[in-house]
Amino acid sequence: MLRQQERSRRKSLPPLTGTRTAADVTVTPERALQLAVVYSCVRLLAETGSMLPTGVYRREGASRVPFDEHPASPLLTYQANPGLPSGELWAQVLGWMLLRGNAAVYIERSNGGQPVGLWPIAWTSVEPRRVKETGELVYKITLEDDEWAPIREADGLVRAENLLHFRSFGIGGVEGLSPIGMARQAVGTGYAATAYIGGFFARDASPGGMVSVPGKLTDAQWERLNRQWLDLHEGFDNSHRLGVLEGGASWQKTTLSPADAQFLEVYKLTRTEIAGIYGVPPHMVGDVDKSTSWGSGIEQQSLGYVIYSLMSWLTRVERTARQLFGGDPALYMRFNPDALLRGDTAQRFAGYAQARQWGWMSVNEIRAKEDQPPIEGGDDYLQPLNMVPAGSAAPAEQRALPRRPHVRADTAESPSLEELPAWVQRHHEQIAEYFAGQGERVVAALGLRPDAAAEEIIDEAAENEELTAILLQLARGLVGEVGAQTAATLGGAFAAEQSLAVLAAGAAATAANINATTVRELAHQFTVSNAPRDVLDMFGRMTESRAQQLARARVNYLSAFGAHEGAKQAGARTKTWRVWDPNPRPSHAEADGQTVGMREMFTIGTHQGRWPHDYLLGVDEIAGCTCRLQFNL
Repeated sequence: MLRQQERSRRKSLPPLTGTRTAADVTVTPERALQLAVVYSCVRLLAETGSMLPTGVYRREGASRVPFDEHPASPLLTYQANPGLPSGELWAQVLGWMLLRGNAAVYIERSNGGQPVGLWPIAWTSVEPRRVKETGELVYKITLEDDEWAPIREADGLVRAENLLHFRSFGIGGVEGLSPIGMARQAVGTGYAATAYIGGFFARDASPGGMVSVPGKLTDAQWERLNRQWLDLHEGFDNSHRLGVLEGGASWQKTTLSPADAQFLEVYKLTRTEIAGIYGVPPHMVGDVDKSTSWGSGIEQQSLGYVIYSLMSWLTRVERTARQLFGGDPALYMRFNPDALLRGDTAQRFAGYAQARQWGWMSVNEIRAKEDQPPIEGGDDYLQPLNMVPAGSAAPAEQRALPRRPHVRADTAESPSLEELPAWVQRHHEQIAEYFAGQGERVVAALGLRPDAAAEEIIDEAAENEELTAILLQLARGLVGEVGAQTAATLGGAFAAEQSLAVLAAGAAATAANINATTVRELAHQFTVSNAPRDVLDMFGRMTESRAQQLARARVNYLSAFGAHEGAKQAGARTKTWRVWDPNPRPSHAEADGQTVGMREMFTIGTHQGRWPHDYLLGVDEIAGCTCRLQFNL
């Protein structure tokens, strides 16, 4: 008996102030579903979310690539457990969140600790608890007779890492708030209105009026008239049938009472309120009175529903599902709502044409969007004649166009930093963005392991790989542009791919140096008690001053290297050191006018280097240098 009472208590809503309402209706999720608008909202959101394709992705530098190798990937995207497809799992999870504000999924793990199954558990079978000694969150699971899950933990006490707890909106505490519990009064009023209207039609014995007779009827006469009238007219099936009157009886037409008419208005208002609680557009649950407020067309209305109604619930699910990836910030699960945002045929094809024209979609990618098989040669991308990556050779069609005759110069000069403000800005923005992301990853890692050392918080190999990709992309663009301009001035051509290996090695070395410095600074900048604040302050400074310094240093070095490579490929035989600073350091002033072969070194003070800002010259000769090179044929 006690266990039944406990289960009964757990089946009701988490108590706010009780389950009774002003309409004298007890509201529970099960009863709320009997209200058409509640069922429509819950069904719409849960089924829409469950029909979307899901995928597991990995961040690799600036790219996002599918990552199907993780053991959790098939569980999230195909089959949650042997008896439950993943789509049905998400329908249950969203349904529980929409009704009770919480949903639970038990993670079945192999002996090696890898997830091998996801088992949904009714929230009424789950009780969150805190371990008094440590504050650790655990979940007491007591399965009902019709539930089953391969729970291995003794006494059903499951640790938080083995249970996905999906929460709806909340204002603190372990559990999310139940939308039905918070909207109890509106749901109770709607339920009462529905019951009243049903009873009104069941009891309606009026053909649209009332019967009156002159004088007083005997009991037998009244009984006969009443029974005859009820037999012929009671119930909505008999409404408005012809009334036959005798004995001087007359019929008078009537209408709904003001109270009955007002109650119907209350019912309509309650329906709109409940739709608003779930964020569902009224027109999608049958209330078309205000449908234009969500857009003038089906596409706009669907876009509003996806953005403002569905995505908030899907985002909560995605965040919780990341628990399956063991704290790896590069991995994440994502619902793909693109299928819900498809326009009509003309709009889709116009978008495809633009994507194809500008080179960011291939024919086969477009065909896949339309569920068409790939075709031979459909993986090629188009490229507009006047839009090519910086440093890339022009396409054959463009090279075939007639050109203006080029005037060959005998000398060319390397550009100064002031002539490349766009490249300085580009380097600064991308390096600052990388530092900001790195700071977020460090803070997240500290949240999982607050006692870890700086070397353990930052995965230098992964960070070096990401930063190398960013620096290499910037280097290819800048060197390609400067090299091509220098070579063209000397009447030659520049092949950017010949310098790719050097640029890749330089980017990797620079990335390793930058991240090694970051680790050292991290080890000295924060204490365990103030780690998050100190880390945010440190990376905040890095996104500003350090990113700016690195940007200027990289542009100085790469522009000099690009000009040198462009001149060399164009056939320059010698290079001359030129001083531009009116008050140069003595070693640079002494080197002004020094001319050497293209493959030879300049002697600057006690060091030798190939061009200004060459790292071979050392920090003292590079800092603040404004010198440039003159290339001679």
